[in-house]
Amino acid sequence: MKALLRILVLLALALIALFYVDHTDDKNEPLKGPTKPVPNTEVPQLSGDVMERPKEGWSTYVGKKIATFQKELGEPQRKGPSAYGFTWWVYNQEDEYILVGVEKGKINQLFVTGEKIDLAPFKLGQTIDELYRNTITDTEINVTVDNNIYTMILSEIDLQTRLLVMYKDVLAQLYFDGETKKLTAIRFIDGETLVKQKPYDMTYVGEVLEPKKPSSFDMEKINNENAQQLFELSNIYRQLNGLPVFEIDPRLSVVTQEQVEGIVMERIAKSDAPETELESLLKNNDIPFEKTSENLAEEYADAAEAVSGFMNSESHRKDLLNEDFNKLGTGAFETNFAQIFIKQKEDVE
Repeated sequence: MKALLRILVLLALALIALFYVDHTDDKNEPLKGPTKPVPNTEVPQLSGDVMERPKEGWSTYVGKKIATFQKELGEPQRKGPSAYGFTWWVYNQEDEYILVGVEKGKINQLFVTGEKIDLAPFKLGQTIDELYRNTITDTEINVTVDNNIYTMILSEIDLQTRLLVMYKDVLAQLYFDGETKKLTAIRFIDGETLVKQKPYDMTYVGEVLEPKKPSSFDMEKINNENAQQLFELSNIYRQLNGLPVFEIDPRLSVVTQEQVEGIVMERIAKSDAPETELESLLKNNDIPFEKTSENLAEEYADAAEAVSGFMNSESHRKDLLNEDFNKLGTGAFETNFAQIFIKQKEDVE
């Protein structure tokens, strides 16, 4: 009898252990973006060696009227606001994903990625070693706007995953997969917009360029657009790695948005951000799941930067490319981004 009782106890413990294994709740540390700009006490030495701007490809559109671009690709799938005073034109097409920044009728940047996108003058899948052999690069890039000089400082991680190349009148941000060392996306951008977005550590001589702070009403729209881009880009990177895309779950996205807002507000209030108990959070919102995890990024310029950060952090990448997860909720609050992944049975609504 005692032996039978002991066996039953062991079986009960095993079932409890199995329950917690199946309901994995990973907590990754939040990714941290660039530090705030600091003034430079010395004027940097400006180099006269600047590569000529490519005569073909996406970079040729930067500075031109948006009507020129419309003639080639037509109307976008949607238009959404940004936190930097321009409007995003979003072209989310099969095998291609293009974000176009439009300000006062002119293009200030293009971010392009996708399975079959043409990244001219570069190539999708091009290795970083190949690029270093054929392109002038540096650890510090000086950008002049009016009488101000801004120095973008590339970290060791940047030099492997997010190179910055200066051409005449335009800059190129080259996004590499740090694991495969292959080019996955590119952004062509003008100097003034790059300085406003501050995607790298930066020093400056003169004045800092700051975008006009959006109203709370406009910020809500900006957050929604950033969250949508985060979802779309997450699926693009899944496709680039041969994985099925995430399904959207509106309830999960609402929870993810509330989660990122709550964490940021706790930080602003200078109190400890609450521990993320994902299982309780999902259960309290009646969201069924078998497995879950979460990614957070703080102080990132936009969704494209956040996804690049996730892809080049081992633990965050593991979740983003986990085949078990089939649904994704995304949220954004100012310069903070969140993903909540769940594994859910296909017959669950």
